[in-house]
Amino acid sequence: MVMKKLALALAFTGLAGGALADTNVALNGAVTLSATAGWGDSAGWGGGVLAAPATVTDGVFLAVGTQWNTGSVFWSGAVGVDAITVTLNQKSLVSQLLIQADNDNNYLVEYLDSSNLWQTAATLSPHRSWGLDNGSATLGSPVLTTAFRISGAAGAGDAQFSVSEFQAIGNVVAVPEPATYGMLGAGLGLLALVARRQSRKGNAGC
Repeated sequence: MVMKKLALALAFTGLAGGALADTNVALNGAVTLSATAGWGDSAGWGGGVLAAPATVTDGVFLAVGTQWNTGSVFWSGAVGVDAITVTLNQKSLVSQLLIQADNDNNYLVEYLDSSNLWQTAATLSPHRSWGLDNGSATLGSPVLTTAFRISGAAGAGDAQFSVSEFQAIGNVVAVPEPATYGMLGAGLGLLALVARRQSRKGNAGC
């Protein structure tokens, strides 16, 4: 009976903080732009002023139909040349991706794996309307990562890209505090002590 109680207590200790609601783990993540020349190129469209990179992760979607180069990070160029990198504040397990971007293009989203290699997460296609519109993808398997990279993808569009918002839905992977490890170690030691005593009692009764 004592063993069962201790085992349950340890199990609850290990699970504490694990069942968190999904949230936008990209919120206020650091945003950097690749060092190539296409940023802010409106390709002849008027009214375009390159938005601050940080607006990509500010959690705010613009009105659908906003002109593609208004309130967004935009560029013109070949597919895959320019990229927006979003660094998360903490390592996270992500299951869904959301984007608001120029409606007539596709966008490749990659994630940084545990070996610091970029892997494909999904290709996002905003609704085909006019101007900025929204798109999303639920990943077949959640990805564990600290960063995402967004670039123009082939298959649609006019090589004039823009992104006004990117969100990654999932959970931050909590790193246990030293005190938690201490409690876990003490609990395991107590379990071993109780088991040893019960074993001795069993042998004495033989």
